[in-house]
Amino acid sequence: MMKCIQSLSILFVFTGLFSCSSSTGEETSQSGLSAGEVLQRSLQFHDPQDKWPGAALHFVIDEPRIQNPGRLSEVFLNNTEGTFSINRRYGNTLVTRGIIRDSCYNLVDSVLVSPEDTAMMRLHRLECERTQGYRGFYQLLNGMPMSLHAPEVNLLPETVEDTFAGRKTLQITARFNDPVMSEEWVFYFAPDNYQLLGYGYAAEGAGEYIRLDGLVLIDDMKLPRMRHWYSQANGAYLGSDIYVIVKEL
Repeated sequence: MMKCIQSLSILFVFTGLFSCSSSTGEETSQSGLSAGEVLQRSLQFHDPQDKWPGAALHFVIDEPRIQNPGRLSEVFLNNTEGTFSINRRYGNTLVTRGIIRDSCYNLVDSVLVSPEDTAMMRLHRLECERTQGYRGFYQLLNGMPMSLHAPEVNLLPETVEDTFAGRKTLQITARFNDPVMSEEWVFYFAPDNYQLLGYGYAAEGAGEYIRLDGLVLIDDMKLPRMRHWYSQANGAYLGSDIYVIVKEL
């Protein structure tokens, strides 16, 4: 993961997305379940066979943004082998960033770029730390809520009954001891089946929150099909991540 990144909000800026914050309703009462129990029930809904740690998947993601409505990313992620690559077109130029275990590589229009070609590296921002940031971002968010079941994640014990995007939810708070996501975040789950509905940065103030919509069924997993981004300040829509293709490698 990127050592220079101290929070996921910084990572979103780094990857051309957004800064992060949460959008919550008013807290009403304490739930009878602990945060750990809510998460375990959500894992049973999203990944009952514990497939995510060994998943090897190919994603094509439509990522419209207000300033870039045509953005499309093709992502290859293998959690077992530690490999990752992302293809994204910038104008007429196709840029590939990849990692094989801890070694980074880059291609521009399918031609391998030497790390010594500093002009090309600077032009397309091909630093290894940046590629590691992309891997951390897609591995983290594509794997929600399974990403919460990790040694670097500390759940605050209490569960709160709350409102998110007009729905009654169970809210838990997680603190990430990780350079990619080192702040407190809140997560919202449906109280009937414990499906993850959304999440955001726990700190008050300006930022964005993420609302999930739909599910993709792949290898006994139920992954969120769409992530919609909104401004906490005024509720304005900012962009989406829409999974056009999800298939096993």
